[in-house]
Amino acid sequence: MQATVSIEEYQQLQAEYAALKFELEQLKRMIFGVKSERFYGQQVPVEQLNLFDTEVEASPEVDTQNIAAHERKVAPKKQPKRVVLPEHLPRKETVIQPDNLTDELVKIGEERSEQLVYVPPTLYVEVTVRPKYAVAAKDQQIGESPIVVAPMPEQFIPKCIAHPSLLTFILVDKFVYHNPLYRSIERITQLTGLRLPKSTVSGWVRQSAGQLAILYEKLIEVVLATDYVQVDETRMEVLPNSPPPSDPQKRNRKRQHKHKKAKKRKTERGWLWGYYAPQTKLTFFDYDPSRGTNNPARRLKNYTGTVQSDGLEVYKVIAKAFPDLTHYLCLVHARRKFEAALTNDEKRAEHALAIFQQVYALEAQMKEKGFDTSQILEVRWAQTRPLLEGLFEWMEKESPKVLPNEPIGKAIGYALKRKAGLLHFLTDGRLFPDTNWIENAFRPVAVGRKNYLFAGSHDAAQWAAIFYSFFACCKANDLDPSEWLLDVMNRIQSHPIQKLEDLLPHKWKKAEV
Repeated sequence: MQATVSIEEYQQLQAEYAALKFELEQLKRMIFGVKSERFYGQQVPVEQLNLFDTEVEASPEVDTQNIAAHERKVAPKKQPKRVVLPEHLPRKETVIQPDNLTDELVKIGEERSEQLVYVPPTLYVEVTVRPKYAVAAKDQQIGESPIVVAPMPEQFIPKCIAHPSLLTFILVDKFVYHNPLYRSIERITQLTGLRLPKSTVSGWVRQSAGQLAILYEKLIEVVLATDYVQVDETRMEVLPNSPPPSDPQKRNRKRQHKHKKAKKRKTERGWLWGYYAPQTKLTFFDYDPSRGTNNPARRLKNYTGTVQSDGLEVYKVIAKAFPDLTHYLCLVHARRKFEAALTNDEKRAEHALAIFQQVYALEAQMKEKGFDTSQILEVRWAQTRPLLEGLFEWMEKESPKVLPNEPIGKAIGYALKRKAGLLHFLTDGRLFPDTNWIENAFRPVAVGRKNYLFAGSHDAAQWAAIFYSFFACCKANDLDPSEWLLDVMNRIQSHPIQKLEDLLPHKWKKAEV
């Protein structure tokens, strides 16, 4: 006897099957596939985009005939070219004469070839000598010391054997080139024969973060003084802080782990929150053990301006709690839902992605032509707005036709629920349609996470946040992080606190020697 199911039960089973199939496809893609989100759609109809050109008279006309620039094209293979070495590099010439050189030969030219030479870095000890002088008894004043010696120059870390140049090497090696500390220590050992204890080097990182904390706080102040910031967060694995020796839990753990191989310490998941100010190209990261409202509430409680983020519910709570804050959302996050739904409902997903493609082609052309904010606003209002409003009208019609639990249904539901936040960028030419800038700032964090896996403690995670902040700012402002950090370390102790902002990357100028 065959079991019968109702239409509702059949649709529910079908939805569950589609959801499980989609999850399996996404897992396979994560493990075996590429993570590119690029969509190659059909050629965009010229008349569709030209329909709104007449409305934009005050700004230069946007060339929309080749708007589908993202369509796949097979580029011809480029012939390899020899790299031209920069002229500013010092040259050391070696002249090689032929073996059979005689006085009868006349030089008519020369053959020149160049190779780029690498000389390994060197370490040396800088010795500061301060002669001591004794004051003659007859010349000594009352209360005056009988010994005269020059004062010790200010050090970045007092009484530390590491010069700022060595600290810079270690910090840049770890937070820019993503090398764990032990690798930096190995390189120092190979150069000097001196093996530095890892605890000592870790202490230098901690002390450096402490000395730069005042500049980090100034960075936070400057970022939150702007009226537009992008916010995002990423995970950071952290070893739990060890309990104090007197803690009875620690004694119990020792009794439980008497076997030879001790169990590995499990990591805790913390979160690195990022805040990016497009106006100054400054970013600061802030560590928090929680992904809840703690961190954004603390940082944004007095903020007045526009905050852009993804669709995480935390930001919605923050927006309700702080009425002076205007919150809007990232268009790319809505687009990603449709890109993920391609395998579930290709026809509907491609329709939505084609419109997103047109929107971003317009953004790319405006950036290429150097439009100012007023021109951007006019183009968005005349051309981008009708595209997106048409997309949302289409989603309203299609929403009842799809199951809410299947990928295409989730994509449509996500966008419709957040329509106002997704379209807010149309009201201001200064705003970006997405949070790609802050997401890009997180890339070094993701690379570092793969190399050294976790932070040693919650405190160490915050030290990392400080250096990731400074180096992200250097990258956005096209600065050499080593040059900037070394200069700041040499100057910060005597720099006027009222002019601390001048040391931040967006205003920094190297001190004249």
